[in-house]
Amino acid sequence: MINPYTFGMDSSSRPTTSSTPSGAADASDLRYLEDRVDRLSLICMAMWSLLQDKTKLTEEDLMERVKMLDLMDGKEDGKATKTVSKCSRCERPMNARHKKCIYCGHAKLISSAFDAL
Repeated sequence: MINPYTFGMDSSSRPTTSSTPSGAADASDLRYLEDRVDRLSLICMAMWSLLQDKTKLTEEDLMERVKMLDLMDGKEDGKATKTVSKCSRCERPMNARHKKCIYCGHAKLISSAFDAL
């Protein structure tokens, strides 16, 4: 199975910063992120193309869904903003970036494939 996070990329393309001056490391990191966004955009385009071929979905359907998902955080800003949730054990705030609660160590509950991103 193809891993969408590494599609078209080998492990040597990830920048290393241990022996690189700070400015060069920043430029390398930026290039890496731009390349990753380009790859993910290509994969999204391919998936949309497949969906259109296999279903009767239209560009209008896609744009309506994008707008609906964009508004889930209360702002139409073109971003899928992650919100702060509460730990299911201690009920303290839990940042979306963390896989475990920083207070009690309880694992974050995953209710969607996108929660793990």
